[in-house]
Amino acid sequence: MSIPETVDSRAFSSHVRAVGATSRQRMKSASLKRTIRGFFFAAEYIGYIVTFYMLMAIRVIPDYQGVNANLLSWIRELPVVEEYALFLLMFLVIHAFSLVQGYLFSGKAERSFMEEYWFFAKSIVYAFLITIGITFLLKTTFIYSRVTMVTFVLLILVESMLWRGAYWLLIRYLNQKGTIRNHVLIIGAGKVGSDILERVTNSKNNNNYFVGFLDDYKTGDGIIGRTDQLESILQQQRIDTIYITIPSERQMIESIIHAVYKYNVDIRIIPEMYDRMATVFTFRKDLEYPCMQIVKTPLRGINIVLKRIADIFGSLLLLVLLSPLFVLIGIWIKLDSKGPIFFRQQRIGKHGIPFQMLKFRSMHQEAERMKQALMHANEANGPVFKLRNDPRITRAGRWLRKYSLDELPQLWNVLKGEMSLIGPRPPLPQEVAQYTNYHWRRLDVLPGMTGLWQVSGRSDLDFEEWVDLDIYYIERWSLGLEMKILLRTIPVVLKGTGAY
Repeated sequence: MSIPETVDSRAFSSHVRAVGATSRQRMKSASLKRTIRGFFFAAEYIGYIVTFYMLMAIRVIPDYQGVNANLLSWIRELPVVEEYALFLLMFLVIHAFSLVQGYLFSGKAERSFMEEYWFFAKSIVYAFLITIGITFLLKTTFIYSRVTMVTFVLLILVESMLWRGAYWLLIRYLNQKGTIRNHVLIIGAGKVGSDILERVTNSKNNNNYFVGFLDDYKTGDGIIGRTDQLESILQQQRIDTIYITIPSERQMIESIIHAVYKYNVDIRIIPEMYDRMATVFTFRKDLEYPCMQIVKTPLRGINIVLKRIADIFGSLLLLVLLSPLFVLIGIWIKLDSKGPIFFRQQRIGKHGIPFQMLKFRSMHQEAERMKQALMHANEANGPVFKLRNDPRITRAGRWLRKYSLDELPQLWNVLKGEMSLIGPRPPLPQEVAQYTNYHWRRLDVLPGMTGLWQVSGRSDLDFEEWVDLDIYYIERWSLGLEMKILLRTIPVVLKGTGAY
């Protein structure tokens, strides 16, 4: 004899079914995404293997007499097949590990097509270089055909772009159909919530669907209820991601989290002061308490080591290659005006540490004395002094400044570790004395011979634009940004625009 269900038990069963139904909807979409990504990964790796196989058949077999060129039999007859197979296996394993690490620790919810391709391309190049290094230690590097190896990397870089393009088109098609779209609910319709809505609707992959706002104090377009109605809304329609933009309401957030925990939904809390602190955050645990650590720049740890190595080798190479030019410039300066060839001036470096910056002299010896008489004609704003037609500059100095040749001796400062090849402009002590707290952010990294300020207008920019560009570089440092600045420096210097 069965016991009739009570009202409470029926309600509880209905609640359980509702939670399960919402989870199944999301799991179905997530499973489809994983299947598609898994298929493309497998197909891409099979493509890499086939490419390697064909390159060996075309490039390696002809170097070995007596090996049957049949597509299958040569595998048994080629004497170096094991070495090549080991190379390919190591490359694929290291590449896969690099991708997994990148996805786990990147912290990015989504990437644009070019960001995704750049991510894959870096993984390919890193895996190739590491594999080459391992084969060097194993003393098998001399066995491999260099042309074959380089061709292999170039081909799979192209293949990777094609696979990324196909994956991107398929995902975009499924997003437009709504099959794998991400349904977003925002709690809090204030300034932060409105900003999140704008970013959601204009996301790079266009895969977000805005469900609505929950707000206890506002009504109007887009607001579909109050925070205490969250659970009923979760049961009525599919929600994948919840953004909570009211972090100061601790009790309310705790109640929301407890209510949502049982649902298969991503919960993301926008921290307070996010809009006033454009720095990088990392999460850590101190004294058994979870906390957010403010990181001033991504240029730390191994990145600093790699940048310093590049500075040492780059400055040494340029000092050697440009030494004949140094001699010619020195002779020209001596013939053009009285005074020393080099000019030393105190500048402020990383963390406010002063150093003596070296330049080719481009002004008359009395330049510092003449500066006070010219202060009224200063054309720059802020603490910087600039004159487009500065009478203190010599004839040789005007030409040297136009093409930034006067700054070449700073390579010695780079070699000593006082400056870097790329970084913010090194300021004078009297400039730093007038800095605000915001301006001091420029001193979080080593000053550079070139930087965003130089490739974006040089002296034509005002002081605040300089600062903004320097801080942008500091907070968003990356190897890609370094290369971009380096490549843009060459045409800017050759044109000589914006320098005086």
